[in-house]
Amino acid sequence: MTKNHALMLAAALCAVALPTTVMAAPIAGTSQGFFSNLSSCDNSGSSQDCRIVNTAANGTNTQVQWGSTSSRTDFVNPSKLTAVDLAINVATNMTNVNIAQLTWFNSATLAQSDLNSFGVDYHLTVAFTAPIASLGDSHVFDLTVVNPINPPGDVISSFTLADLADLNFTLPGWTVSNLHYAADSGSTLCGTSWCNPEGNTGNLYIKADFTKVPEPITLSLFSAGLVGAAALRRRRKPAQA
Repeated sequence: MTKNHALMLAAALCAVALPTTVMAAPIAGTSQGFFSNLSSCDNSGSSQDCRIVNTAANGTNTQVQWGSTSSRTDFVNPSKLTAVDLAINVATNMTNVNIAQLTWFNSATLAQSDLNSFGVDYHLTVAFTAPIASLGDSHVFDLTVVNPINPPGDVISSFTLADLADLNFTLPGWTVSNLHYAADSGSTLCGTSWCNPEGNTGNLYIKADFTKVPEPITLSLFSAGLVGAAALRRRRKPAQA
């Protein structure tokens, strides 16, 4: 190898090893939910006051309905809680990204003594297709719906931080943190419950922060270039008399 070739090789090795970072690939995924296990309400008798139904936009068992504005007919303009499908797309550092959504229309239904409080399970699954497919998590939220005599609005509980702590996401090159709830459109968080006035449609979100983690490029090539250049200089150094 000529001296010029050796110097060019060393320079190239040093150039590729300049301090730099590899940035994480964008995130893509979806969240989906459904309901099951109604309890303490009538979903099968002759005068039903709660049920789980399908919705066209979100799929099977994705809406809970309760109550009626008619004293003779079930489910006339009932209250409706819907598990909404979401798309998740993150390309840069972002805060307060929606990773799950519930939409609740609180109808001014007639009071029914056996519907003061009932339970339902909300099954949430968050799945990612990028940067690696199938990385995600799921959790079952054990909810209680309290339907008091009007006009106070209904209340849904329990939305606890312990439930959110059970959601864990491992995404290469990213950290996912600060999972929390947020309500909008006239509905509010009241402690660990979600409160919604009569006749109002509100949304409850689970949100998270996504942060890229820089990955340093290895400096082994840089070290190899320096070692190779030093060895070449020693071989070409004139012998001392």
